[in-house]
Amino acid sequence: MMLYSLMMNFFMAVFVLSLPLIYLFSEKRRANLLLRSGLGTAWKAKPPGEKRIWIHALSVGEVRSVVPLVKALKDQYGQAGIVFTASTRTGLETARQFFLKPGMVDQLGYFPFDFGYSVRKIATLIDPDAVIIVETDIWPNFLCEMKQRRIPVVLINARLSERSFKGYLRFKRFFSTVFSCFTEIMVQSPMDADRFQGLGIRPEKIQVTGNLKFDQAVEDSFISSMGAQLNIQAQTLVLVAGSTHEGEEDILLRVYQTLKPKYPNLIMILAPRDPRRCHALLPHILSMGLSASLLSQTPSLPGEIVLVDEMGALSGLYALCHAAYIGGSLVSEGGHNPLEPAAFSKPVLFGPDMSDFLLASTLLKDHGGSKQVGSETELAHELGLLLGNPDLQNRMGRLNHEVFLNHSGAVQKIVRNLERLHIV
Repeated sequence: MMLYSLMMNFFMAVFVLSLPLIYLFSEKRRANLLLRSGLGTAWKAKPPGEKRIWIHALSVGEVRSVVPLVKALKDQYGQAGIVFTASTRTGLETARQFFLKPGMVDQLGYFPFDFGYSVRKIATLIDPDAVIIVETDIWPNFLCEMKQRRIPVVLINARLSERSFKGYLRFKRFFSTVFSCFTEIMVQSPMDADRFQGLGIRPEKIQVTGNLKFDQAVEDSFISSMGAQLNIQAQTLVLVAGSTHEGEEDILLRVYQTLKPKYPNLIMILAPRDPRRCHALLPHILSMGLSASLLSQTPSLPGEIVLVDEMGALSGLYALCHAAYIGGSLVSEGGHNPLEPAAFSKPVLFGPDMSDFLLASTLLKDHGGSKQVGSETELAHELGLLLGNPDLQNRMGRLNHEVFLNHSGAVQKIVRNLERLHIV
């Protein structure tokens, strides 16, 4: 830990010297540079006698996953103040969308860079009584500072993919020290518990609470508005390809061209993992002879391809589909969350690499509601079967929803553990 702190002090010096260049030339960093460094914060002081809980999530996926827990804490412990942070601009925008209007949190802001000064400054301003970190955003200086202040920190919805586990094992002594700073680690599955123990974490510090993503709520108002915006008719077939990466869009576009003659009413809603890529993809799709539009600019007749260029829209769009494809899986990116379409009773297809969502994808596949395909040809074949068979769509969707319902309940397990630890 001492070596890490020395390294971060060195990087802090480099960071300060580089501030003018970063600020001038990096629009992405400019948005949160001063706020994350602790130089431009506006946190409100904690009222006397208030118990303040600091909840932190890395980015969009983690923010969305923790929504049901934040709601439960607000409903059951409304007297506690909740401060919420994210590390990325898109994560903070998503948090604003879900938390500010309903008044579910008291303050929102950016998580500090892991420089000693930044962590101390922002931690002092927020002055939490406890910290809850969601899934993956783990920073040694921050954890060390909280331990020195005797502030309990819990890691919830934690998972360790095989790839991450092997990476941590290379520096086992260091990461064992880091993870031991947590008061408790609440993991998604027994496999995750075994991997944390493999890093040297004591078994009594680990609790299996399940996956928060099984507790996601259905957003009815958003779904109906999207259906109207896209002018989805009874005869329209909809394929949603979510969280795609570079290289996958071309595969999906070729598959779409293969299926279109057989299913002339088919449209594809294509959502790149990074929505900013939509503007580059649009002319490419048009050059293939396909009609396409951006979701933010969709006319009354959207055409064959709709590119999702808005953050936070994808999960609700799955409700409109007849089949869903999960991106990051036909390329080696570990896949993405297959539970969002499963929550809407939709059949799901994904490629060979679902290593980052291994448990969820295996549960869905083994129960019969999802299929894993190994190639572009196989994807086209399975989609062709699905789109032409409403009974198969309904049966697979129902099986997926059964898995979703059977594995819900993580929120209340986590709340009970927080009660036991006197965090709420």
